[in-house]
Amino acid sequence: MRIGINIRSANLGIPDGHGESMRGLISALAETSINHKLDLLSDAKLRFDLSPSATSQLRVLRPFPVGNRLLQRILVADPWYRARVAVEALWRRWDVYVQSAHEPPPVFGVRARVAIVHDLAFIHPQAAGNFDPATINALDRWTAQNIHAATALVAVSNTVARDIIHTYGIPPTTVTTAHHGVDHTRFHPNHDKAAVAACLERHKIYGDYVLFVGTVQPRKNLPCLVEATKKARVRGLGATLVVAGADGWRSTQSFESIERSGSAVARYIGQVGVKDLPLLIAGARAFVSVARDEGFGMPALEAMASGVPVIVANEAGLAEVVDDAGLMVNPSDTNAIADALIRTTKDEALRADMITRGLERARNFTWKAAAGNVWAAIEQACASF
Repeated sequence: MRIGINIRSANLGIPDGHGESMRGLISALAETSINHKLDLLSDAKLRFDLSPSATSQLRVLRPFPVGNRLLQRILVADPWYRARVAVEALWRRWDVYVQSAHEPPPVFGVRARVAIVHDLAFIHPQAAGNFDPATINALDRWTAQNIHAATALVAVSNTVARDIIHTYGIPPTTVTTAHHGVDHTRFHPNHDKAAVAACLERHKIYGDYVLFVGTVQPRKNLPCLVEATKKARVRGLGATLVVAGADGWRSTQSFESIERSGSAVARYIGQVGVKDLPLLIAGARAFVSVARDEGFGMPALEAMASGVPVIVANEAGLAEVVDDAGLMVNPSDTNAIADALIRTTKDEALRADMITRGLERARNFTWKAAAGNVWAAIEQACASF
């Protein structure tokens, strides 16, 4: 088979979970593509590292070759890119085209399609507080078009699969779940202590801390987490909440809550580099995320693989990924979150049990397994023709 895979969403230079997960999957697909040819498509030079086998198969679609910057902004936009994808599909005679369901669909030329759905947060009741109306409308339109046009669908969790089936009336047989993997060579419990200490010094982190990793946006529920940490500090929590991640959108309320809390309660350290992230996770007393509507929850999985106790919201993808390996809390209950923070940092017997359970749970998630499930969806798409 010859397969076109759109990697633009993973190549935007934005360090978000969507891009990170696509990069891991793309490398695994390339490494397991025996007897298949992959064309990896983007509209810019690579802004991240792929495995050698994936890089060797990359074909970059160049932006429209005009010198005028205004014309570039008009013509390089989605309609032009979508047309280029369609031309590539016809020229290279792809058997299957794979893309994120949350991007504009190709305009023509694609016979069989596989769409990867990361979450449907934009359709949930609280979406209006998380995204602006234009973004909601675009995501809703593109996702619906891609889902209904797809020959096969891939959901990153069973939670997302149920959302797809319920929202769009898709037959369950069309949807394959492919849980994300974790890079166990990067996220593990055996990091050099000196390297961890040097990382913490670079980020000016002194003393115990609990860690949140993710793009700062409303559905990450950071004001609630900061308030819970403040309550826990009053009751004897000896750790500070460290927030690491890119400044996303509608983030003012989150940053104001961190600033008002004081540095002893919470600190924002910005986006952490690829090399420092595993070390930052490894040094934490606990990882905590009470985000809403998560399709998966990559940082929680990375924390479990690193031997760090995990506290997560008892809903959506986070609950599915962590299962009984961590503490589940109501993401709106600041008292329950505070209790979990205190227990996870102070109860050594509980910590040891959570670490053991987390490591065992994380071993179930590999990129090879994820790629195998995506290949199954690709073969299902091809079988329909």
